[in-house]
Amino acid sequence: MNVRELALSVLDRIEKSKSYSNIAIDTVLKQHDLSSKDRALFCRLVYGVIERKLTLDYLIARLSDMPMDKIELSVLNILRMGLYQLRFLDRIPAHAALNETVALSSKRSRGFVNALLRSYQRQRDELLLPTKEQDILQYLSVTYSYPEPLCKKLIEQYGTSETEAMLGAFNRIPPMTVRTNTLKISRTELLESFAAKGLEASPTKNAPHGIRMGNASPSDIQLDSGLCFVQDEASQIATAVLDAKPGDTVYDICACPGSKSFGAALTMQNTGSITCFDIHENK
Repeated sequence: MNVRELALSVLDRIEKSKSYSNIAIDTVLKQHDLSSKDRALFCRLVYGVIERKLTLDYLIARLSDMPMDKIELSVLNILRMGLYQLRFLDRIPAHAALNETVALSSKRSRGFVNALLRSYQRQRDELLLPTKEQDILQYLSVTYSYPEPLCKKLIEQYGTSETEAMLGAFNRIPPMTVRTNTLKISRTELLESFAAKGLEASPTKNAPHGIRMGNASPSDIQLDSGLCFVQDEASQIATAVLDAKPGDTVYDICACPGSKSFGAALTMQNTGSITCFDIHENK
């Protein structure tokens, strides 16, 4: 299976069985030996379609002569993947996105998928989303892909301008951030090591042991060395605020995947007790 086929299989599984996206993705990555480039595209397609589902479905409904509830699930996910690439991924040429997406379709649905995606390409400048003046809730929901009830709640608490700014910020793809294993190396030394390899890296602004990566993939960082692990800055800040000391007893009540527990263990210098819990047994 190619990357797009794998992404489609996961999207179908999530819709049918209500699987957790991170678990479904992790299962596929363990089963298939993908290159770092293919892994990145696979994850971006799955997460991107999920994150932008409301926007994508709005566009499909505008372009399709067939009612949304009459489109087969797999065909709908193929359309979502195609439109996501055409609208949100600048690095994939339009012809490649079109051809690769149409190739996923069965003979029976191929004409429909091809026609809808090409129709989007022709009409994309005229195919307008809802405006603020028409309906502020629909505008925010469709533009940023968040449910209208959530948009309404945020407006009530923060106002329209602040809500739109927050939704826009939520949709930005953050850079990869790692947490230094300070039992093995200092952040300064790790930064110097990354620089020697030609990797773009800078210290995080608020997390004392974090490093924000620029042009690196997980394989470039060589996580197997144990010198660092992937953890976003907000998560690192939570551990820093906890400020666990050597000999402390810590309970991580919602632990999976465990980066905060690891962070606490580092600040405790491997001395003390950490007990991790999660509501799902498989985690």
